[in-house]
Amino acid sequence: MTTIDQLSGSRRAAILVLRLGVERAGPLLKGLHKDEIAKIVAEVASLGQVDIDLANEVVDQFLLETEKEALPTGDVTLAREFLEAAFGGRIAREIMSKIDETAPLVPFQFMDHLEPEDIAVNLSVEHPQTIALVLSHLTFDRSAEILAFLPKELVPSVGARLATLDRVASTTLHAVEEGLKTRFASTLEDRFGDMTGGVDSLVEVLGLVDKNVEEMIFDGLGDLDADLVAEIRAKMFIFDDLMLLDDRQIQLVLRYVDSNRLPLALKGVKNELKDKILGNLSSRAQENLRDEMDLLGSVRMVDVEEAQSEVLASVRSLEESGELVINRGGNDFVS
Repeated sequence: MTTIDQLSGSRRAAILVLRLGVERAGPLLKGLHKDEIAKIVAEVASLGQVDIDLANEVVDQFLLETEKEALPTGDVTLAREFLEAAFGGRIAREIMSKIDETAPLVPFQFMDHLEPEDIAVNLSVEHPQTIALVLSHLTFDRSAEILAFLPKELVPSVGARLATLDRVASTTLHAVEEGLKTRFASTLEDRFGDMTGGVDSLVEVLGLVDKNVEEMIFDGLGDLDADLVAEIRAKMFIFDDLMLLDDRQIQLVLRYVDSNRLPLALKGVKNELKDKILGNLSSRAQENLRDEMDLLGSVRMVDVEEAQSEVLASVRSLEESGELVINRGGNDFVS
């Protein structure tokens, strides 16, 4: 079995990216040099199944290193705010429990891993007093989300006990928490079983980064593994890839696209693609589209990318429904 000491730095980083999840991984990549990004994403693509204990060990090591960086500030409140913004409440609380040794461990912290619906399902078989005890130690927003999923007939009893809940001895609180950990064991196992890397995971990560970072990744990967780049691009579809569609497919997409957003989506794109889109519109529609693009003047790139994402969402929807079949192979692919 592979140990953490046998892992290269880039493989540890890849496991960390996978463990944090795609929503948090994208922003993390932005602060790295393109060569570093390329090495990490190449590792993500080749990870395969990752043992959960090994992944947790990698995260623990990362947290300890982060802890050392945060301590010199001497400002616990600022450190907590930074960590919550960067990693979310769960990991921030884990780090802060190590940074501030006087801070008590947060009861029922293991529930931070779970969706509100999963928590509600498991708690619904407990006594209302136990449910109230749990909710009283969670954030208000979190408690409200869980209450929304509890059986309606149970909510009044839980609410009444929340309103009259007295202070609970730490020994009792610990006993309740340990008992619930047993009940939640199977849910936690399903939620955080062995993870799988691979190209699909990498594609998800790439879907969350902006265009500049995406191109940096592909530039770096091209030097490492041209075949891997081809495989990744075969699973991705970016705005320039509309050139892959024939005229009939372009016309189909245009029927589903918000015509008011199309002028913004086409700002700054290659002339070949712009001509392809315009060529599949009526003369009147072409004229209107050109006029609207001219009227827009200078626009923010972030707004253009948002409009393009809306167009791509229509493409993905059509592809998922089977109405659109995209040929991603061959020399016709435009990168």
